Amino acid sequence: MTAPGYFEGQPDYTGFVLHHCLHYMDLIPWFAGEDFGDMTVRSVPPAPGKLLLHLNFTTPQGKIGNFVMGTVQSRGTPMEEIRIMGDHTRLHVDNIIDVALYRDPPFKADDPGAVLDPACDTLCWRPNFTAAANEDHKGYAALLRGEPRDVPDIGDRVRAMERMIAQIPL
Repeated sequence: MTAPGYFEGQPDYTGFVLHHCLHYMDLIPWFAGEDFGDMTVRSVPPAPGKLLLHLNFTTPQGKIGNFVMGTVQSRGTPMEEIRIMGDHTRLHVDNIIDVALYRDPPFKADDPGAVLDPACDTLCWRPNFTAAANEDHKGYAALLRGEPRDVPDIGDRVRAMERMIAQIPL
């Protein structure tokens, strides 16, 4: 998301798509653990300089997700969200800050000995911005999956740009 003031008077969204939306497009396959399958984009330009995009996608292994992007939010009130759902697993990222990985926990209401199980219960993470660089240098995926994983590379960025140019109206 970015503020509409950047595009007023000259509604060319190429920079927005290639500089802002690109991060979502290379992050989604990283979170999903596989590349995009089908992808659909809806766009709404409420006024010159303002653009809203909704992108939904599937993956070859049966995951589905969506994210929302736009130039209509104030930089002081971020409103970004990512949702990915697979078989008994959902990942929600809100405002780039709150991350939750929902899995398939057993029902615990009738079990007096129930405990939180790190193997199946929901994991939530909110960064400590006073020490963010020291807290998680590997990114969200390593934290949520419990395994190291490289960040998206230049090949991921190139594929993301190709998708955006083909799918998102500029």
